[in-house]
Parts: sequence; structure tokens; C-alpha cells
Amino acid sequence: MAKVDGPLFSLEAKGKIGDAIVFFPWKGRHAVRRWLKPTNPRDIDQKLVRQKMASFGKCLKAISTPSATLVNGADIVVTVKALTPAAQIWNAYLVKIGMQDLYADGAWTAMMAGVAATDVSNGWVSAAEALGLTTLPSTADGYASDIPAYHQLVAAAYSCWKMGASLCAVDMSVNPSEMVLADVTLFASAFTVAH
Repeated sequence: MAKVDGPLFSLEAKGKIGDAIVFFPWKGRHAVRRWLKPTNPRDIDQKLVRQKMASFGKCLKAISTPSATLVNGADIVVTVKALTPAAQIWNAYLVKIGMQDLYADGAWTAMMAGVAATDVSNGWVSAAEALGLTTLPSTADGYASDIPAYHQLVAAAYSCWKMGASLCAVDMSVNPSEMVLADVTLFASAFTVAH
């Protein structure tokens, strides 16, 4: 990107000329660059990734915000903030850690199938409902398929497991697909109790 002073013999210029170049302010300076046609792919792979990102986002909305009883936020917030590297945002870090492995549709499907095959799958469903999580429908934003509420909670648990988080005495040293019912219940409580 070129930086210019007095573009087009003026003090400032904004906008594009044809489909060739664009003038715009950037960090207090005048800049010009080649015009690029914006793209927004809507292929199935992109929809699947967006859907997984949205499922993390929906789950994070269930985390209690600071209140009189949760001055610093819920246990999961405090713990993840402590594990987040400097100059990163805790919720973005939680999503990043989970998406590193689960972005591929095969990995996501295998993880969720592993949880569904356990004796505690109903515990995940109950915990997600208690937190107010709802199914992310396929019709929203053209997602590929529905994401059940408990998948959103499992995704957050997976991220915490990958981080090595220690939440409400939950044994986060095991993959969420291997958790026992007591651990699932304690993990869900980390969304609503103080650290």
C-alpha cells in the first residue's frame, strides 16, 4: 500500500477511481492502493467454519456477566483470562484454541459423536438447557446444518481442556467425550459461579 501526501493535488482524497485504485485515510495519513473486489465465499466449507465459530459465540453468551455476586465474572471467565496470553482477548483465545482442532468438519463430527455415544450425553443436553443455550438453526445465515445446544457447551469444554484450565474442581485433564456426569455438571456451573 502506498502512502501519499496531497493525493490528486488536494489535501485529501477518499474513494475509488474506476476499478483501479482506492484513496483512503489510514492511521492519520492519506493512502492509496489497488482496488480489490471484496469476496464473501458461501461454499459449504466456509459455511461449516462460520457455523462452528457461531456455536462458540452462542456458548460464550451464556457466561454470566459481572454482577453483585460475580464481581470479576464467572469462574470460566476468570480462569480463561488467567490462561490467555498477553495482548489477546480471553473470549477470542477460547475460540481460537477450540477451532485449532475442530475447524475441520471431520474432527468436529467425531468429537460430537464421541460425546453423543457416552452415558452422560443427556447430562450435556440438560446442562446446556439449564444455561439457556438453544439450537443454532441451519436457516440462520445459511449454515450447513443445525448445531444443538449441547454441542456449543462441548465446544467450550474442549477449549478449556486444550488450555488445561482448572474450573470449579472439574477434572479438565480429560477430553469432554470422557467426562463423567459430575464433571459435566461442574463444568456447566463454572458459567454461573464465582471463581
